[in-house]
Amino acid sequence: MPRWRVACDVCAACGWIGPRPPSTIIDAWCEGCQSAHALTDRASPARPCPRCDVELTLGEPRFEELLGDAQNLAAVLHAWCGDPEPLATLLPDRPRLLTDLDPPGTLPGDPPEARQGLEALARGQFGRARASLAVAVRGPGARGHLWRGLGVAAQRLGDMPAAEAAFTRALEAEPHDTAARLNRGAFRAHSGDYATARADFALGGDRPEARWDRAALLVIEAVTTSPGSPEAEILSRARAEAGEPSSYWSDHTVGRLLWALLVERALAAGAAPAGTEGVLRAAEQELEFRTFWDRALVVHGYTVLGMKAQAGDAAAAIARELLGRLVAEPFARGPAGAWLAAPLAAALTGVGERRPGDALAAVRSVMERPEVRRYRVPCTACGKGSIGVDSFEDAGPGG
Repeated sequence: MPRWRVACDVCAACGWIGPRPPSTIIDAWCEGCQSAHALTDRASPARPCPRCDVELTLGEPRFEELLGDAQNLAAVLHAWCGDPEPLATLLPDRPRLLTDLDPPGTLPGDPPEARQGLEALARGQFGRARASLAVAVRGPGARGHLWRGLGVAAQRLGDMPAAEAAFTRALEAEPHDTAARLNRGAFRAHSGDYATARADFALGGDRPEARWDRAALLVIEAVTTSPGSPEAEILSRARAEAGEPSSYWSDHTVGRLLWALLVERALAAGAAPAGTEGVLRAAEQELEFRTFWDRALVVHGYTVLGMKAQAGDAAAAIARELLGRLVAEPFARGPAGAWLAAPLAAALTGVGERRPGDALAAVRSVMERPEVRRYRVPCTACGKGSIGVDSFEDAGPGG
């Protein structure tokens, strides 16, 4: 089981958190008053600090999350104020369609220049790989994996027409090359050639990338070829094809893709067309999860479209939740977190009174503290240093 040691960088204040091998004692740390405790009863580990009544920390210290939560909150407040850029930097970059750009391996019988090219490709030497593979595929009978390698090198170098042409030659030599199918299908979908893209994806096999591409194409085609929202039946088919969605922040889901496409379509129109709010409100309900990232995607979308009221409603809900979480954290509930009371109260007032600029100023005052920027908090024992994780021990499964 892991153990953390927290310590001040100026004075001797310190403590351990986690089971103390080989005994049955559990070391605990109170983030509310910065005091160390030794517990002997493992049966009921959750308990309040006898000094300040804040729940003791028995695992990873929560104060390390302070800067991340403050950054997320500040980005949401920036968007509420009309600036979507800080929030955009936090949102994951999700490609619409998945490809397979893994370098193919060498096969028996490959000529020397082919081996050199594929080895260079595996090392990330794309220019050298392209030059060698271009020689290797000259003449009739070039093998499919060499053409695919040439296509990967060309795509890595940004030469998309050459990459698509190479993937086509790879499929002429080896029609069952599913990686080449995905890669060429993505090119054709990006160009609006949905029929041939669909044919490639249909032959892309049953791996997750192929299933996602077939699902994504259903949504992309529906959004780009007709106004309004895609029919429920299309979204249902897409979800069935994609399989069980993941709530992980950077994974693809049909709802996230739908939202992003609808926002892009409205932006391309130059302004939010009539009916955009109804379409986007419906798309919000299609988001499979209510994670911070899904909700931040909504705030960002309304902000870039200049839909201030809708962005404000969505941002206020997230801000209240993040502030409530910060207020409830152990480090903010005891005397050691008294320095947080005023800025958090000011931020809560600003959000409640729909004054995001005031709330943002209060949050910034927390983020700008040097100890917080180092993932630490002020030390109450000496008043000069800061408390942070000093070391970590991972005793392994039997520890």
